Amino acid sequence: MTLNTVAQVVAIVVGTTTFLGVIGKFLIVHPMKAFIVKMTYPIQPNANGGKSLADVATTVTAIDVKVGNVEAWLSKVDDRLIHHIEQHNK
Repeated sequence: MTLNTVAQVVAIVVGTTTFLGVIGKFLIVHPMKAFIVKMTYPIQPNANGGKSLADVATTVTAIDVKVGNVEAWLSKVDDRLIHHIEQHNK
């Protein structure tokens, strides 16, 4: 094989691969993206301020942490109050 023949074969392989990649993108990737957008479209886009379910989960987790902190603080206050009442009743 001469250098010209090798270059032609490489050019054909690269061209074919590029062509198949472009065709694959339009025949596979674009329809898949459209399907994903269609299937993940919010049912009620104005509900929850337009936020996604993941945003809601993050917010609920943050609220859970804050509630846990409040519970811990109330437990300490309760313990101090019980201690104060016990001291007062002696």
